[in-house]
Amino acid sequence: MFYRIDGIESGMIECLTAAKPDYLRFVGSYGGELMGDWQAVIRALPAVWVTFQSMTEPKPCNTAQTRFEARVQFATVVASRSVRNEATARKGGPSGTPYVGTYQMLEDVGNLICMRDFGLDGVDYLRPGRIRTLFTAKIAAQALSVLAQDWTSRVQFTLREPGQRPIASEGEPPENGYLPPSAEPLPELRRLGLHYWLKPPQDPDADDPLLTDILPRVRINLHEEQK
Repeated sequence: MFYRIDGIESGMIECLTAAKPDYLRFVGSYGGELMGDWQAVIRALPAVWVTFQSMTEPKPCNTAQTRFEARVQFATVVASRSVRNEATARKGGPSGTPYVGTYQMLEDVGNLICMRDFGLDGVDYLRPGRIRTLFTAKIAAQALSVLAQDWTSRVQFTLREPGQRPIASEGEPPENGYLPPSAEPLPELRRLGLHYWLKPPQDPDADDPLLTDILPRVRINLHEEQK
């Protein structure tokens, strides 16, 4: 997919999973867990969820309007609990206690994913955005703290020119679209044939042309327009 949404989200989760701190019990994609059974949520804490939020309208980067750029926004949601109070859920417990607060979790997550592009072509470095409180409460003698941080990145992708047929998929006959990227280069163009149908309703696909001009030894640099 040229928007790179799945690649960025998967890269964030894989990065957090590979180097997650020992205190984390769960890292994954957000699927509405905070809207469901709170007892199940409490058992999974401390946890980090990653979710896609939005993409801005793509803007063309060239006059042919084939290369576009957009800004995509993700969020990491960190949640922690404490049997003491909500402040401990945010700030963590005293040294030597098992309580890790959401403030520390935000820093740990940021250290792992900030300014990463996850090896994806056309993806700029992930940059931190605003931080906000999603939830603070006391449920079943457990104090909860849930914070979210936005992350943004710029993505560039290439589309076909207006009016052109889609790029052919692997294994698809070239007649149904452009040659796939793995195809052999086309031979050098050496002759150019011009066919004329002057009296409608002649059908160019079925009727022979009235006139034909063959221009020999034509040499066209297919890359000239890119200079």
